[in-house]
Amino acid sequence: MNNLSLHQIIDRITKGERRIDFGRIIAIDGPAGSGKTTLASRLTPLWCDGEVITVHMDDLYEGWEEALSEKLTRTLLHSIAQPMSMAKSFSYRKYDWLKKRFDQTITHKPPSLLILEGVGSGQKAIRQYLDQLIWIDIDHETGLQRVLRRDGDYLETEMRVWQMRESEHFQRDNTRECATIRIDGKYFI
Repeated sequence: MNNLSLHQIIDRITKGERRIDFGRIIAIDGPAGSGKTTLASRLTPLWCDGEVITVHMDDLYEGWEEALSEKLTRTLLHSIAQPMSMAKSFSYRKYDWLKKRFDQTITHKPPSLLILEGVGSGQKAIRQYLDQLIWIDIDHETGLQRVLRRDGDYLETEMRVWQMRESEHFQRDNTRECATIRIDGKYFI
C-alpha cells in the first residue's frame, strides 16, 4: 500500500500514461467512508494544468437499489467518459435523492482533468478511458462510522446493506487489484 503525499499523487497523474492527448480522466474508488471525496477535493487545487471537474457517483446512482446497476455502467459512465475521450462536452442527469428520480441535467466542456469519484467509478467497463485508477482502502467499520458521522445515524441499516453490495461489486470487477495507485484511507479524514 502506497502512502503517497498529495503532490506525489498529482505527479503520478501528470507523468503517468495518457489515454487521450488533451486531458486526463482518473477514478477515485474504494469503500464508503474511505476518503474519496476528500482526496478529490484536496487534489483539485493542486492541479496546475487547467480546469478540474469532479463527477460524484452519488449524483449518478439511481437510488440505493439501482446504484451499481448496468445502467450506471453502460449508460451513465459511458456518456461521460466516451465524449471526454473525444474532446467533446458531456452531460448527465443528476439524481435527486429526495425526489427519488433523476432531475437536473449537468453539462461540462472537457476539462484538463476529469475526476470520477465514488464507489463504482473505477469499473472495468470504463477502465479503457482511465489514466489512473486510485483505490483508497479502509476497513468496513471505520468507513461505516465516518459515513454515519457525516450523514447521520439513521442510515446505518442502509449503509450495512450498501457495504455488502459494494464488496460484491469490487470483487466482481476486481477493482482494488486493477488500481494503479493504492493508498490507505486512514490518512484522508
